[in-house]
Amino acid sequence: MPRRPTSPALFVLALAAALAGSPALGGALGAQRCDCSSPVFPTRWSVFVSIAGATAETATINAQLAPAGYYAVSDDAVGFGVGGFTSFGPLRIGAEHVRLDAGEESTSAGRSARLEATYSMLTVGWDLRPRGRLSLAPTFGAGRGSYVVTVGDRAGGAAPASPPPTFDEILAAPGRSSRISGGHWIYEPMLAADLLVVRASGARRGITLGARAGYRIAPNRPDWRYRGEVASGGPVDQAKGPILRLTLGVGGR
Repeated sequence: MPRRPTSPALFVLALAAALAGSPALGGALGAQRCDCSSPVFPTRWSVFVSIAGATAETATINAQLAPAGYYAVSDDAVGFGVGGFTSFGPLRIGAEHVRLDAGEESTSAGRSARLEATYSMLTVGWDLRPRGRLSLAPTFGAGRGSYVVTVGDRAGGAAPASPPPTFDEILAAPGRSSRISGGHWIYEPMLAADLLVVRASGARRGITLGARAGYRIAPNRPDWRYRGEVASGGPVDQAKGPILRLTLGVGGR
């Protein structure tokens, strides 16, 4: 009876089984395995809350508040925010939301003025130490923000809604409370630093402590609105200036 030829597939399987069963060769292959992180796998991430200190422009706002009987608002603000990021190799992508409050100033005659700013932005950065516990990343953020002036008079007497009043007309008759919001684009170059605090040297998750030092740039003047309508004649001040944020969150690497 003629011999059947050996199948190539059966030969390969038999050879693989023999190699796998060899202790010496198996050890040699195992020694060459690499437990390296993938270059496209997230090498670092964090979700955090922040507290902030910042300054903003108020010169032309105060120039319009003074003739209407208001005290000047401060150009110093404190605030808070939330944010997060993830990274792919050294490339870092994230988002942040920040709210700043310059406080309220009120006169003995019962007129008050408060200045606030809020903005949300997407961020992109380049991590100089993507696999270290301390991360340093030059970062750029871009988004939309608003500058909000809230004025009030305990005597009441709000400005008429039609036709839409000007900025100065709202200041003259704000009623108990009138909110004037100026929207504009925000760009923020910053330096971000994050320290990952872990309980053991081999741990990959823990608490993140960080800081962001940046400068908000607002190239276009605010488009002021009152009750959904354009409030013409508004100030040219913008919610731009230096800002420092300290962050606390959870993260990993």
